Amino acid sequence: MNSKSLGKKLRSYRAKRGWSIKECAEKIGISTRYLADIERGDKVPKLETFVHILNTLSASADDVLQDSLTVGYFAKSNDIIKRLDALDPGRKKQALDILDSVISSLKEN
Repeated sequence: MNSKSLGKKLRSYRAKRGWSIKECAEKIGISTRYLADIERGDKVPKLETFVHILNTLSASADDVLQDSLTVGYFAKSNDIIKRLDALDPGRKKQALDILDSVISSLKEN
């Protein structure tokens, strides 16, 4: 498991909510030190604690774990789709043309 990536993602979700590490730890019901250890990647929480953290942060498990999973890129694909949707139509067409070209090139190899 990529604990550094997991911690970084959790820290990102906490920051999006505008919570300090102390506030977040209190809402989750764990010590500030333990949450800091998780966010640094020094510790990996038990499954029950992990689920509680995700629910408290309204975080997606597939997003948080995407760098640790060896199968499926659903969360990453969704992120790319969201970013594409935010582009104006001209830039979206450019990005899709580039992506199509890259995929075609990869199929040829």
